Amino acid sequence: MGPVVDCYPAPAPRRQVRLRHSRIARVLGETIDQGLVERVLAGLGFQASKNQDGWEVVVPTFRIDIAREIDLIEEVARHYGYDKLPVTFPALQRPPEAPVASLDRDRRARETLLRAGFTEAVTFSFIERRVAELFAADADLVPVANPLSEKFSTLRPSLLPGLLESVRHNRHHQVPDVRLFEVGRRFTKSEGERPSVAFVWTGAARTDHWSTDPVSVSFFDAKAVADVLSAAFKVTNPTVERVQIPYMIPGRTAQVIGRPTLETDSTSVGTHVGYVGELAPAVIHALDLPESDSVFVGEFDLSALASFASDVESRRVERLPRFPSIVRDISIIVDEYLPAANVRGTIRSAAPATLDGVREFDRYQGKGIPEGRISLSLRLTFQSPERTLTDAEVQQAMETILVALKKEHGAVQR
Repeated sequence: MGPVVDCYPAPAPRRQVRLRHSRIARVLGETIDQGLVERVLAGLGFQASKNQDGWEVVVPTFRIDIAREIDLIEEVARHYGYDKLPVTFPALQRPPEAPVASLDRDRRARETLLRAGFTEAVTFSFIERRVAELFAADADLVPVANPLSEKFSTLRPSLLPGLLESVRHNRHHQVPDVRLFEVGRRFTKSEGERPSVAFVWTGAARTDHWSTDPVSVSFFDAKAVADVLSAAFKVTNPTVERVQIPYMIPGRTAQVIGRPTLETDSTSVGTHVGYVGELAPAVIHALDLPESDSVFVGEFDLSALASFASDVESRRVERLPRFPSIVRDISIIVDEYLPAANVRGTIRSAAPATLDGVREFDRYQGKGIPEGRISLSLRLTFQSPERTLTDAEVQQAMETILVALKKEHGAVQR
């Protein structure tokens, strides 16, 4: 083999690369002796000239792989020994990204319904116009300009059509109990694009167990889901009020209102966050669902829910009570359509500050109760953080509460 012959019209330029000693330490996580760096470079055919912060390195022409400072650092590390370098995590060069409010909002809704026993579904935003007309006025629907077929000709005005199609599929495959939810967007001309969360529930209210009898889902189970969602988003004083929705059963449908104060009067300012109730038989028939099924649904505006939520959790710690509480039960006869929240609001308004809690524990309608009326039983708990209450004080409070209930709601004590 003869000598190497190179035929080129001009001498190849010698590339120069700047190498900083501080950069070596930053990349490798260890300070390398400058003399060692110079010996490594010289041994590899590099010409290193010292400068203020490192070296100006002339790269030999046969090392076409050396073009940047990091390439020289790699050569130094390779000859110094990778096994000698300390194991460290790289330093973050930028602060973490700020949380996206909409992602946190959607995550909160998902986690809440998953904990409530629901399964998430993801359905199409395009639906058949015939189905869309069941859930919104024809003039409010948003058509698709170039649909693939009539089945995908309209943007969904509600999340319910897709969920109910999933219910239909499950019911036709002998699945009796279905609990689904979806987080997505609905579209109408009047409101535009709105982020929403919706759920459907049919079949059993709880998992079958040998110790209990099977119980079918009811309006109150669906309302409990609304309560859980409202609590997750810190909705202030959520109340339910009767509402007429064309595709829901009248009298078994309610809207959820959040108000900025404890005022429960329907005339006070409030924010509509959603609705819950039972699907109308006509819609069940139109969607080819089993007509014997009771299907409960709910849909909530995520923007309205999120308007109540706060990034800062406010929590108050109180010492355990030192004095005993006194519990009193009352049963009153009121109009069957009177929201229990209104009754609770009247009680709290009339009661003294020692009223610690009030909740319903029974609702009865039937023999002995006039038509159009119900018997509502509530449990009131009185407690003072400063002293033991007397029976006379509690009795006086109960009498004041009963007078207020009679005045505001025409209530009659049983």
